[in-house]
Amino acid sequence: MPRLSDRRRSDRRRSHRRPSDRRLIAALLGAALMLTGCSGSAKPADPVPSPTHIDLGAWDEETSGNGLVLLDAASARATILAAVREAGTATMTGTYTNGAGRTLEVEVDGSSEQTVAAFTIDGDTTTIVVSDGQAYVKPSTATATEDLEPGEFRCVADDDDALTRWGALLHPLQTIAEYTADASKLSAPSGDAVDLVLGADGTLGALAVSTEGSALPTTLTRADAAGALQLEFSGWGEEIDVPDLGSPAGC
Repeated sequence: MPRLSDRRRSDRRRSHRRPSDRRLIAALLGAALMLTGCSGSAKPADPVPSPTHIDLGAWDEETSGNGLVLLDAASARATILAAVREAGTATMTGTYTNGAGRTLEVEVDGSSEQTVAAFTIDGDTTTIVVSDGQAYVKPSTATATEDLEPGEFRCVADDDDALTRWGALLHPLQTIAEYTADASKLSAPSGDAVDLVLGADGTLGALAVSTEGSALPTTLTRADAAGALQLEFSGWGEEIDVPDLGSPAGC
């Protein structure tokens, strides 16, 4: 039978969980997901046009990079996603700021198979680990529930809200795929990078991609009336450092 002191400690922990903060996180994520483009039904592919943003006469296969700038937007996006998938792991850091100026900090190391992610609002961090097919969540005080104690890892199912609420932001590949679905064209190359323009005439942002070696992204910027998402990518193919999980509950 639980001791009275145990019940009091449990009541104190619950009193620190702020419903307003949980609503803020839900609003931030909901607004962030609104940044995604909407795709219609599939249409037959149009013939690939000759690029007009570069001087083809000056193009040299030996010295002019990976050829990404020769592609149309759809083909370039497919090439980028293939390069990201082949790289495996990546580090993704940045922020999402909503229209009210509140900021969600994002730090993710991982791939679609293994992930270590930290999501922070006002210094309060939720940590998520996905390894060997199992997901673990260590909630912040704001995201804790009766089943999830703040500061303690717990096993959760793949469809648990504690995991799915973060959407595509859990994986670099999914994030890039989700937020570039409305890519419209490539910009003129600058140095060793080119922008995959998002939305009509770049009104929603851009994904900066290397034109040397593998076509891997370096930054993603996307914004609309709901807020602004700014991410940086690095550490392609590097090993993920999984933290000590201790003895997670619920496993």
